[in-house]
Amino acid sequence: MAYFALYSALSILRHRSYHSFGFDLALYDQVFWNTTQGRILESTMTQAIAYPHSQLGDHFTPIYLALVPFYFVYPHPETLLVIQTFALALGAWPVYLLAKAKLRPGFAVMWVLVYLIFVPLAYINLYDFHETALSVAPLGFALYFLERGKRLWFVVFLLITFLVKEEMALVGAGFGLYVLIGKRDWKLGFSVLIGSLATFEVIIQVAIPYFAGGHAFPYIADRYADVGGSPIGVLRTVVTNPLRIVREVAQTKKLEFVIALFGPVIGLSAVAGWAGILVLPTLSYSLLSSYEPQFAFSSQYSAPLIPLIIGTSIIGLSRLPVRAQSAAMALVLVSALAFSWAYGYMPYSRKFDPGLFETQSRYASFVPALTQIPSDARVSAENGLPPHLDHRRYIYDFGFEGVQDADWVVLDYEGTNYNIEAFNEQVATVESKGYVEVAAGYGLALLRKS
Repeated sequence: MAYFALYSALSILRHRSYHSFGFDLALYDQVFWNTTQGRILESTMTQAIAYPHSQLGDHFTPIYLALVPFYFVYPHPETLLVIQTFALALGAWPVYLLAKAKLRPGFAVMWVLVYLIFVPLAYINLYDFHETALSVAPLGFALYFLERGKRLWFVVFLLITFLVKEEMALVGAGFGLYVLIGKRDWKLGFSVLIGSLATFEVIIQVAIPYFAGGHAFPYIADRYADVGGSPIGVLRTVVTNPLRIVREVAQTKKLEFVIALFGPVIGLSAVAGWAGILVLPTLSYSLLSSYEPQFAFSSQYSAPLIPLIIGTSIIGLSRLPVRAQSAAMALVLVSALAFSWAYGYMPYSRKFDPGLFETQSRYASFVPALTQIPSDARVSAENGLPPHLDHRRYIYDFGFEGVQDADWVVLDYEGTNYNIEAFNEQVATVESKGYVEVAAGYGLALLRKS
């Protein structure tokens, strides 16, 4: 409860102090708001496509429909932030249950602490709203029920994750391999493995292209071009040019990513036996990508690894001699606290920035001018302003989509990395397109189409 209260408050403060972003809080808030208006999962921002289209043509996230009733009660970005915080806090429950089932009394509470201060958790919680955060608790429950031998509940929670995002089916393939090899349950293992791979293929080749108007899913070809550009291409590279795979993975930033994830739990996943297979799919598609956020512990892409690394670490600890478990648990606590201070984003961490929760004074006189914008106007806005203006059918992120056919443009020099000269050039460029400035502040401008 303490984590939920603290990080709900911090998430809301970050948004209300204009530190949230168009990508992705405004994007998803518009998707939810449009859905409450009868335009199911519609967006004008995903993939920088500036006309109404289905968000499912970008990522397969039907689980959003289950959250709409909560959003309908209070249709604001803050609702999404609180939902995300709740989803991440809920992930502590299966950690507690698994540790209680596998370890001696008292260890379960310690593992909950390790989970709550795990390096990626706070970053994900305070970086707008992302669907991958919704996978943490279901993956944790899937592992818990699998270890308890409750096959039906295991399958139910694993299937829930498939509704979160397309790559969760690849995570499911890891579960299938673990059940097949580690549990020697041939029927369930083959079913989960083949079912997961088939689901991923259908989502990528059929579902997403259908909602995208026939356009292919773009991310695999773009982000994995260096290692094959497709699932088959990656496998071919593994066989024909394994050194290329090694060079791709053995980059400094990627090694730092691995250390920051496994360091807090002293690498216990490595002694978890066949359970270690569970982390391989997510770790593989993260490390083989050329898209930097996918191998950054400070981004949402690492969310599925949180329950898998914590869960396999608990299993690894349970496999140690009983007399060694207490010492190992103490070392985990010390390491988790050290990594959280050095690399994490808790209030005591060295990287924590209190300024991200305070409103800059320059917004005080400027923000009231935004009330001039009619609710049905088309708006292009920059940096932290789109999430405050997205309850409309047409909203564009200036940094990605430009002016488009906006009736109003709202600029913020933070979008130019605090370069006031570049900001002034932005204003002049927009004015040259037939817009007139109607309000201004330091590094801020509101322009209306003349």
